[in-house]
Amino acid sequence: MTPPPPGTLQPPIDPVTARQLPPGEVPNPEYERLYHAYRDAYGSIDRLREALDPPARTLAGTDAWLGPEARSWGGRLEDNRRILQQAADRILSDMHATLVATSRTIQRV
Repeated sequence: MTPPPPGTLQPPIDPVTARQLPPGEVPNPEYERLYHAYRDAYGSIDRLREALDPPARTLAGTDAWLGPEARSWGGRLEDNRRILQQAADRILSDMHATLVATSRTIQRV
């Protein structure tokens, strides 16, 4: 299952809101970094998920390569596509879990 889009999460605290924080609290720079990394990954993860689609379409859409070697190679290609798609989902899920576990503010040091 794909994690929710970045827009459903609380954005980093902007400078105006930061002035309204309780005394001793400041925006957490780690939260901001994680939020932007998650947003960027979420926006480009489909390129990773779909990276092996063109060769799969080519293999499925042509009679240029037939026989047991072609079937074996096609099976490995499909296995690798599935593994790549699962890895992409895992990357986003791990990033999301880390982001939601990170506080938007920290105590001023």
